[in-house]
Amino acid sequence: MSFNEVIGQALPVKLLKNMLSQQQINHAYLFAGPAGVGKEFVAKQFIKALNCTENELDACEKCISCRKFASNNHPDVIEITPEGKQIKIDQIREIQQNISYKPYESDWKVYLFKEAEKMNLQAANSLLRILEEPPAYAIIILLTLKEELLLPTITSRCQIIRFRPLKTKEIKNELINRWGLSSVQAERRALLAGGSLGRAVSFTEDDSVLTVREEVLAAVKKILDFDIVEIFEFAQQLLTYKENLNYVFEILITFYRDLLIYKQIKSLELVINFNNEQELLELSSKYRFGELEKIIKLITETAEIVKKTNVNLQLALEVMLLKIKGRGEIKVGRDNCSRNNL
Repeated sequence: MSFNEVIGQALPVKLLKNMLSQQQINHAYLFAGPAGVGKEFVAKQFIKALNCTENELDACEKCISCRKFASNNHPDVIEITPEGKQIKIDQIREIQQNISYKPYESDWKVYLFKEAEKMNLQAANSLLRILEEPPAYAIIILLTLKEELLLPTITSRCQIIRFRPLKTKEIKNELINRWGLSSVQAERRALLAGGSLGRAVSFTEDDSVLTVREEVLAAVKKILDFDIVEIFEFAQQLLTYKENLNYVFEILITFYRDLLIYKQIKSLELVINFNNEQELLELSSKYRFGELEKIIKLITETAEIVKKTNVNLQLALEVMLLKIKGRGEIKVGRDNCSRNNL
């Protein structure tokens, strides 16, 4: 594997290779962007290149450092993942102790945080103290889906490298070339992947996820014409996808994001869900800009409420869908998720 195999992230790769060539390495990096677009792959290539004993700008994959990393057995590379739902202060305390020791074999000691946005407040404050005065040999790399959930005092101490959603064509080509899909199969999955190669690959392994997306999109496209019974039936349908509910919210948000973007630029270039421009033109013309912005905010808030509280899920979905039909005029909150407020 090498930087040359990274799909659709030319700018992040160029930035990192420039840092390697100029030997201007920062002590803290934040790799931010959607899931499945290559953040972790690029981070690991960067780590291997940093410690590679043969090459300067990329990993050779043959030296002992590269081979130890590939086998998850490199003593100077430490990965930190959430314990349960959080990265906890005890994990950071272990790093504080570990970081005081110099690298065993390499020039750099690297700490790779996966899902860094899941650090609780105590852990984040503890990490901040490390970032304020890191040892000269230490590098901390944070991977995050949601940069805004990290403390500003942490992000301000990091070199931020942002990763964009992949283009449909990039995903399609990768599915054809590396996974052997036909052009039709690859395009169908690429169109529905939301810019995420990882998700597109998961579609090749489980077609049921594709079915969920198609069913949700088919219903939401007609929601303005639904009566109240059909709204409640749609809510019942969403309940059957309970195990994939976060994905359902993402489908809805992306759908209205596409309408908003198309309404602004009248181009399919940045659109994810559509391969029919006429359908997109007709749907986007039914909404004002402000209505689409309110609907996106409404779905986002509902997703957060469902995730963080014990709200009645069925009622929350019913209220959300009713307000979507009403073009996002009223926010969904914990206190108004009851039929008395419908």
